[in-house]
Amino acid sequence: MHADDDARRYVERWFWTLDDLAEAVGVAPARVEELIAARCAPGPIYAWGTGGWWSALGAEGDPPAGEHWYSPGAAWGLRQAELATRGGTSPVEVAAMLREHFADRFVVALGQQRYARLAFAACFSGDVIDPDAARDAAKDEWASWIQGGYGVCLRVFTAETCVAKESLGAWLKAAIAKPDYDATGLLADAETLAGLLLPFAPWQRATGTPGRTIDRLLREQRLGDDRPYA
Repeated sequence: MHADDDARRYVERWFWTLDDLAEAVGVAPARVEELIAARCAPGPIYAWGTGGWWSALGAEGDPPAGEHWYSPGAAWGLRQAELATRGGTSPVEVAAMLREHFADRFVVALGQQRYARLAFAACFSGDVIDPDAARDAAKDEWASWIQGGYGVCLRVFTAETCVAKESLGAWLKAAIAKPDYDATGLLADAETLAGLLLPFAPWQRATGTPGRTIDRLLREQRLGDDRPYA
């Protein structure tokens, strides 16, 4: 029961109900559901039903009937979608536009993130970005956002935060695995990563990116903890 209470406190602190999300976007809940169905934004990130807690990260199938919570970061894509449909574009067409815009920014973001090759090696040919491969990767990352996985991880989902999260995470995991790593340099990168990430639900943090990078570094250097649930 205590674990369930902790999980509920977490999702109610960091995520929104459908009504909350609709109010933030300035539309009716039914309109949010219509735009989500068109794949303009992800659906529920967490759910509570008869089978217990459900999370979009690694989940198979639709969320169970019961209470649902959504990513606040989805509001921005929904606002863009709502604005675009006012000009007569259909929600499905808007979803495709959002995906293409994300891919454009993703290619640029790869060139700006110094650790990008660690996370997205297939997007590079030597030191040069392969634009076709990068756009293919972008479509996969966008699909992960719509499926809900990134809604668990990131406070706000953009091409820039996606590339930064994956790149910094890959770098820190690899660097911390070395016995003689430079803690000073890594601590600055961990701080940057912490600014991008949500705390993760209590049952997900230890095996997720925060537990394997930020928490491990602080623990090994005896520098306290990130106090994710304070």
